[in-house]
Amino acid sequence: MGKAALMVQSSRDFIRVARHQFVVTNHRGDVVPFANVEVRSETSGSLIQCYSDPLGRNPKGNPFKTDASGSADFHCVGGFYRIRAFQGAEESIRRYVGIGLAQGSDVESEGIIQRYHTAAGTVTVGVEDVDIIVIRKDVGEPTPVELPDPYDATRKVKIVDGKYDALTNPITITSLGTAKTIMGGADYVIDSNGGSIELTPLADGTGWI
Repeated sequence: MGKAALMVQSSRDFIRVARHQFVVTNHRGDVVPFANVEVRSETSGSLIQCYSDPLGRNPKGNPFKTDASGSADFHCVGGFYRIRAFQGAEESIRRYVGIGLAQGSDVESEGIIQRYHTAAGTVTVGVEDVDIIVIRKDVGEPTPVELPDPYDATRKVKIVDGKYDALTNPITITSLGTAKTIMGGADYVIDSNGGSIELTPLADGTGWI
């Protein structure tokens, strides 16, 4: 089998996060079933958070595999991405693949992409996460939120009490990294029903404001 090449057929989703689909083929045009695929941010080089649904409720593994027909799809926050298909020693890499409604804009679209967190436990915010995270757990319990190290982060994020129970079950926000601050302190607590806060990484990487 020759080196695999990505043949991309894009599809946009107008609900929460953008959808992208593609088929992996070899140099003869034959599909490559069960090929490995990884998606990385062109900005950070890190693997991104993929989802299997347009609402961003169901995380999808990354890397993942194509199906028996060589096709695959995923949902993610819009941006420019590096998509790599590989199987054994063979691989193909597509650079700066634009995904999302603002894929070719000079100014990044902000404040419109959101996801809901309904599972118990800690809410982990990724470097390439959505703009708004609505915490609406299926169970009533206090919620820890872990932001990425602000040194690595490039975008702001808004945390929202979507269950309207933060007075009883407060949301405590902390950050990865050594001695990183949230609004000048070690953490920030949302303790009013329906409360929210929008946080931006400081340019010097020391915390969030």
